Amino acid sequence: MSRRILALKLIVAALAATIAFHPASPSIAAEGNRVVIAIQKFKFVTSDRQIKPGDTIIWVNKDFVPHTATAKDGGWDSGSIAPNAKWEMIVKEGISPAYFCAFHPSMTARIDLRPGKTTRSAPK
Repeated sequence: MSRRILALKLIVAALAATIAFHPASPSIAAEGNRVVIAIQKFKFVTSDRQIKPGDTIIWVNKDFVPHTATAKDGGWDSGSIAPNAKWEMIVKEGISPAYFCAFHPSMTARIDLRPGKTTRSAPK
């Protein structure tokens, strides 16, 4: 019985090593670039990047209170993003680019939305 247990342990270890050294490849379904918007000091902060349909925007809350990213026209809404949490949205054609924090309405921003589909950038 101990040989069977040893053999089973070796097989499990080999599988674990194989998985660890062969990370999953990027998702083929992902079509666009990923853009991070930090929420910090009660502001939406991003490098001034142009965003196109197919891109994924990731809001990361670096503040000590919850926030939202809510379209001014109500077309999309993150719900509450807790401190140190994130929310992602794939940009679709025709979305409202103006947004705000529903908890702190003076926090406003606008997605620099460009028409047309984006092409996926090379992995970094």
